[in-house]
Amino acid sequence: MKISDQISMSDYLQDRDNTPIKHCGQCVCRNCLYWWSGRCPYGACFDDHRAETDPYDKAHPDEPPRMGWSHWNKPGEQAHWCRGGIFYPVHYCPRFTKYKGCQVKECLKCNVAVYQDGYIACSLVDTLGCMACYQEFEEHMED
Repeated sequence: MKISDQISMSDYLQDRDNTPIKHCGQCVCRNCLYWWSGRCPYGACFDDHRAETDPYDKAHPDEPPRMGWSHWNKPGEQAHWCRGGIFYPVHYCPRFTKYKGCQVKECLKCNVAVYQDGYIACSLVDTLGCMACYQEFEEHMED
C-alpha cells in the first residue's frame, strides 16, 4: 500500500537522475559519514578518485576537450567528470556509511563534534594537541 504523500524507494531511484540540472548535492558523498567528518579516503570529492580510476577523457576519447572552467588545460583536469558546471554525481561508493548527524559537545577549551562512530572532530587537535590543551586548561584552573 502506497501513502499518497510519499514516494516509494523505486520511484526515488528512478527519478533522482531525471533532474534537468545536476549538482554536487545529488552525489552520494553528501550523505556519507566520512565526507561530513572530513575523513573520506578519497578526499573532499569522490570525483578526484574517479578521475584517477576511470578518467573522463579516457572514457570519452572521441570528444573534444571541455573548456568550461578555469585551468581546463592543466594536466589531469580533463580526467575529472564534474567540472565547469557539468556534473556526473556518484551514486555508489564502496566506503559509504550513511551519515546520521553529529552531536556538538563542550570540551575543555572549545566545542567538538562527536560522530556516530565515536570520532571526535576538534579544531585544536591539529594545532595544539589534546595533551597541550589539557595542560593549558589545568594551568588556567590553577590560576
